[in-house]
Amino acid sequence: MSLRAKFALSLASLAALAAVGVGWLSYDATSTRMLSEIDRSLGSSKRFDGRNAGGADGPGKPNFPGGDRPLGIEQLVVQVLDKDGVRVDDFGTTGLQLQVNDAERRIASSGEGTSLRTVTGSDGHQFRVLTRSSQGYAYQIGRDLSEMNRVLSDLRTRILLVGSIAVGFAAFAGWFAARGLTRSLRQLTDAAAEVSTTGRLDIDVNANGRDEVGRLGTAFSSMLGALSRSREEQRRLVQDAGHELRTPLTSLRTNVDVLRRHSDLPADVRTKVLDDLDVEVAELSSLVEEVVAVGSGRISDEPARPVSLAEAVEAAVERVGRRTGRTINVDTDSAVVVAQRSLLERAITNLLDNAAKFDRTGGPISISARQGRIAVRDHGPGIAEADLAHVFDRFFRAVTARSQPGSGLGLSIVTEVAAAHGGSTFAENHPEGGAVVGLRLPVAAH
Repeated sequence: MSLRAKFALSLASLAALAAVGVGWLSYDATSTRMLSEIDRSLGSSKRFDGRNAGGADGPGKPNFPGGDRPLGIEQLVVQVLDKDGVRVDDFGTTGLQLQVNDAERRIASSGEGTSLRTVTGSDGHQFRVLTRSSQGYAYQIGRDLSEMNRVLSDLRTRILLVGSIAVGFAAFAGWFAARGLTRSLRQLTDAAAEVSTTGRLDIDVNANGRDEVGRLGTAFSSMLGALSRSREEQRRLVQDAGHELRTPLTSLRTNVDVLRRHSDLPADVRTKVLDDLDVEVAELSSLVEEVVAVGSGRISDEPARPVSLAEAVEAAVERVGRRTGRTINVDTDSAVVVAQRSLLERAITNLLDNAAKFDRTGGPISISARQGRIAVRDHGPGIAEADLAHVFDRFFRAVTARSQPGSGLGLSIVTEVAAAHGGSTFAENHPEGGAVVGLRLPVAAH
């Protein structure tokens, strides 16, 4: 069942409940009021006042209270009961017989009390019957309820008719209102179906309105935009990764081809080729690891813990110094950050590797870690002003550095590590030459 049908059915159900409630209350109030008026008229009838005694109609016959016999009104029935509760006269009113219960027999035998109830006459009609004792008999006068029942039947018919019209109108109004309310939802559904079918993410979504549906449209449009950007980043990552992988793969293929064709190479040339193969394999492995890390978006599952920046820096410095043979000057304080230690060390290692790669002077590299600011300075040519804003982009390589080895992913991983820990990155040129590249992390409270 569609949402529009559910909405229309809900409104129709509410209208039906309201119509039933109002109709029942109206019917009950009308029935009670009409019956009350009949009871009042029966109880206040002077013709049924036992205080007024009339003459006897003959030997052994009761007198009609009030002196006169009824006027033969069709709605009235009179019945007289003796002390045994047996019907003895009806004063010639209608000839109908009314049912007698135990309470009315007790009134006839005791000569005390009053009874008022609805009974069914011998003709099948309902009567409202008042029973009183007078002159040693129990006199009953009944009012035919046929007229009242016809009025109530007509009222029931009108209530059902009006209620049905109200329910139908509510269903139509609900369907019409739901049509407008669900228009945006239908558009979103169509857009989602088109995305699922075609894979397109440039679908135009109507995000007007400030209600829940409007906010849903805005969120859906934002989601499509985010998916589009993510797809574009993935496409660019694949293209850039493919481009970067071609270089070491080409070099590997060339060196392997040299070894295959020239099996009699001198030992020193063969050693040089094998060394080149080893370097290319190491670079290719590092590139694959970095591509996987960046593409997966999950660099580490290690939980964040308080980490001493000085200890993390020392571990990275030892690793890079052993691998590159470069001298690294360290300046740290006692600051502590909450971080994933392996990620933090990897980011610092990438900063040091980047400095060692671009500083071809062979001089010392400096790293400082104070108050959560980790900065690595090299003595290389520095960074062009136009490139400062892009050094942390994926696969970015400055024009002057494209002949250098590397994937262009190291500093982008530093950016992701900093962002994952609520920090940021920076790159600038040192006034005395060289570049200063690093990251800032929030310091944990002691």
